[in-house]
Amino acid sequence: MSVQWWLRKPYAVLVLVLLLSLLLGACGNHAGPKEVVFWTSVTDDIDMQAQRDIATAFNQANPTLHVRVVPEPSTGIGDSTALITSVRGGVGPDAFLMDRFTVGQQAALGLLADLYPYTSKEQNLTGQYLPFAWSETQFQGHPYALPMDTDARVLYYNKTVLRAAGIDPAELDPKNGPIKMSKLKELAFKVNHKDAHGNYDRVGFIPWFGQAFHTTWALDYGAQFFDNKQCQLTPLEPAMLKTFTMYHDWSQALDFQKISTFTATYQPANALPSQNPFYSNHLAFKIDGDWDLSSIKQYVPKLDYGVTYMPVPDDRSTPFTWSGGFAMTIPTGASNPDGGYRFLRFMAGPEGQRIYTKETSHLPTWKALLDEKQLYDPGHLFFARTLAFSVSRPPLPVGGQISDELASVQDKVDFNTASPKEALQEFYNRVQPQMQQYCPFKLEGWSNPYK
Repeated sequence: MSVQWWLRKPYAVLVLVLLLSLLLGACGNHAGPKEVVFWTSVTDDIDMQAQRDIATAFNQANPTLHVRVVPEPSTGIGDSTALITSVRGGVGPDAFLMDRFTVGQQAALGLLADLYPYTSKEQNLTGQYLPFAWSETQFQGHPYALPMDTDARVLYYNKTVLRAAGIDPAELDPKNGPIKMSKLKELAFKVNHKDAHGNYDRVGFIPWFGQAFHTTWALDYGAQFFDNKQCQLTPLEPAMLKTFTMYHDWSQALDFQKISTFTATYQPANALPSQNPFYSNHLAFKIDGDWDLSSIKQYVPKLDYGVTYMPVPDDRSTPFTWSGGFAMTIPTGASNPDGGYRFLRFMAGPEGQRIYTKETSHLPTWKALLDEKQLYDPGHLFFARTLAFSVSRPPLPVGGQISDELASVQDKVDFNTASPKEALQEFYNRVQPQMQQYCPFKLEGWSNPYK
């Protein structure tokens, strides 16, 4: 019997139709998982590997979804170029890891999706995160991101340099509490030393070196930055004036030009990370973050140093630090927002943060993970403890502009080209008109407890 004869039979056609239906159905049942496109602005080798590992763990736990990790480095604080282009072009990602400080600014521009429809379905999600980190994700009372990681700032002290100046490093033991600004200045000026040519070869402390910049001191002195009732920035509030008066007085006492020569000598522009005056025993104190622990371990493992609380104003004894970090967001118009949120919740939840903390030595924002001591090396435990009293920067829609303009104020005061009050008034004149576009606006869920 020929094949052609068999196919001419009526029942043969029916059998073929059934076979084709089964085949197509089988193909449909084995369709690939739905893609979640994930952009990240944190693109160094260690962090990228950790994020890929988190994506792999998520994909294994969620077989109907597949996360594709795409590095998308930022060119600076508040840079929205890539996000604006992608959102307006309708080709934005489903999830994005970005600087948490910029969430309010990006939300105000309409670039981020409101996460309240998702977070409102979860019981007490707010309470699982460190308060300062959660508050930094808010815009107009709604969350536009989930906090991912965080950091903390402390005072590092070089024991070798202190001993050379006749100072007992035990004075800086954290058991003694935070050092007062007047005491720090006393010790720092005792360390200062100049060579035969009148140039510094040893310096105690530089209030604008490392993480000792405008926002650090403004928060430490208790700045509130914004008046909700007036919808006004507050650069002339007492804490701001104290901050920049301190800069002025200290830069004049040190001679700013000579300090500039010192830093250019011991840490010139584009120097290797290992070339640092603190590492080479030429600087006694510096304010920096927990990320510096890995640099010390890599470049100067035998450095004799310690860490203690940040210096505080003379009229306060409570310890202080502030924290930044990154957050997971869903850009506006994402093609797979539900899948994006599931990944957000995993990466910024205990599963993802546990992987990230262990592989990168960043600190978590999920509170329960702070009790998992095995995630931290001994040096990190002190930083982890400071998170209990940390504060964030205020999540204002002009946060990037504020940071840029305060840097300009700092330069003017350090170079003595304007008084603190004059420079801060110029700051107000430049940034308040940009803030005015968002008025009426209320900074909800944030305040500086150190006021």
